[in-house]
Amino acid sequence: MVGTGHRINGRDVSERKLAIRDEQGHKRSFTMGDSDHLKFSTAFNNFVRKHVSEENSTFRLEHVLTDEVLIIETEFGILGRVRQSENPETSYRRYERRTDAATIIVSFASSGYDAIDKYGPWTPDRDTLLPDASFENLELAWARELDREEQRRREITKLPKLDRQLLTRFCKVWADNGYNEYVSDSEVYHVLFDSRDIDEVGPARDELLTTVEAMGLEVVDTPAGAATGEVWVRADPRVDRELEKWA
Repeated sequence: MVGTGHRINGRDVSERKLAIRDEQGHKRSFTMGDSDHLKFSTAFNNFVRKHVSEENSTFRLEHVLTDEVLIIETEFGILGRVRQSENPETSYRRYERRTDAATIIVSFASSGYDAIDKYGPWTPDRDTLLPDASFENLELAWARELDREEQRRREITKLPKLDRQLLTRFCKVWADNGYNEYVSDSEVYHVLFDSRDIDEVGPARDELLTTVEAMGLEVVDTPAGAATGEVWVRADPRVDRELEKWA
């Protein structure tokens, strides 16, 4: 339910009519009620994820009824707030994490220009906030990572299903005495019986090797210095997805 008596820029605004825009002319309208913070955040994030690119990196969140605007320059990690009035005001601040920007964006959507004073310091000089060349567009990196995750899930669903009982048995051993070893983005291993000697592991090691073979997974040679009971298995995305539930 939309609240009443809400004030932005000294005006009584019962409905916060918002517009989300980007540099390429895409637009999304949103009417924000008092309990719509999560709904707005989802809508805003979906809009940015869909449209952000190296060529499209500036977004505007506008309070339609009060002429207040929040400008999000994702290329530079800069937020700019603008209030159009008889005495226009513009000020800027940097953000180093997406979560910091998200908090300010939702607060501005709900309560306008003055509500984000507390997230300062704000400065009228944008140029003093420009980052060096090593700065990463956080929203673009986030969107690309989500795209990679979706692609990964699609690829996993196309693979043959692993036997559920064998998979559960494998994951239990991993959860008790295992971890994933990330050598590189393309070289990852499931390590079982971490730091345990073969005498400590006993028959459980042979049982695990039988399980791994039945699952069709690949056991690799352990690296120099590894404990004699360790079992290294080349990572499988179907196993990885299941291990996320056991971590």
